[in-house]
Amino acid sequence: MIDSLALPAAAVVIFTSAAIYGFGVLNAEISHWRSFWKTLPVAIMALFVAVFGGWLLALALALSAIGDYLLSRDEDKFTIGLVSFLSAHLIYIWLFQQLVETVSFGWGQAAMVVYALVYGSYLWPRAGDFRIPVLAYVFVITVMVASALMLPSGYLLVVFGSLSFAVSDSVLALEMFVITKKEVRVALSKVVWVSYIAAQGLLVIGLYEIP
Repeated sequence: MIDSLALPAAAVVIFTSAAIYGFGVLNAEISHWRSFWKTLPVAIMALFVAVFGGWLLALALALSAIGDYLLSRDEDKFTIGLVSFLSAHLIYIWLFQQLVETVSFGWGQAAMVVYALVYGSYLWPRAGDFRIPVLAYVFVITVMVASALMLPSGYLLVVFGSLSFAVSDSVLALEMFVITKKEVRVALSKVVWVSYIAAQGLLVIGLYEIP
């Protein structure tokens, strides 16, 4: 009963806080207030899962929330923020592998590898000092999506969540390293945020009952 009441209550708070950040302060000047709203939605997800779900998923979400905070600060926090997200994705991969019944490599995995190679090659000369951590992240997110594509059909939300993560990170790379026009970057930042929150939400719904 508590679980059934807590889930919609948490969903309302998460949606509201995500909307406040995404359509209110996303493109504001760097501040602790802006960082608070960026960190809050996934931090609430982590707390909810820690109470009602599995510890591995809660840890992945907590690391993501830390990454959200770090990426909301100055540029010198970018690499450590990326490492925090990379660690979260490694936990997601671990979770997925526990659920995979048959390890396979099909068209979906092949498409992700091709996409990673092409997009990674495109980003390499544009990412500057961040090219090594960015390409390491591209590799890990590729493995994450490839692992999700091996899951049984009952985990379709997890597959969509993983793909949404790949979309969010791909658009973020464009915003950070390729696009220079301010109006376009502002629009892309909203795409990044919406697809990111959707990704985390889908993963929580698909995985939170896993120990």
